[in-house]
Amino acid sequence: MPHTPGPWAVRGERDSGTLSIVQASTGGLIATLEETFGYGEADEANAHLMAAAPTLLVAIQVMVLTPGILAHLAATDPMALEQARAAIAKAQQS
Repeated sequence: MPHTPGPWAVRGERDSGTLSIVQASTGGLIATLEETFGYGEADEANAHLMAAAPTLLVAIQVMVLTPGILAHLAATDPMALEQARAAIAKAQQS
């Protein structure tokens, strides 16, 4: 099953008690971070990282599928190429 199309955005503030990840164009809810002991800076940073996920996935897919970049990575940093492929596979699990 494909993920909700990006871009995603963070709604709310950690001081408000609600942090949600939403589809930016529709406002549709993707996830809500539950407050247990109050939100901290890491919680807000995590929300922004989650919201960036679709954009990051597209960027890494382009990197791995662009022949010049692919050839450069394969020749200079094959471990980075394998990590990129593993990240794509993890994101596309269903």
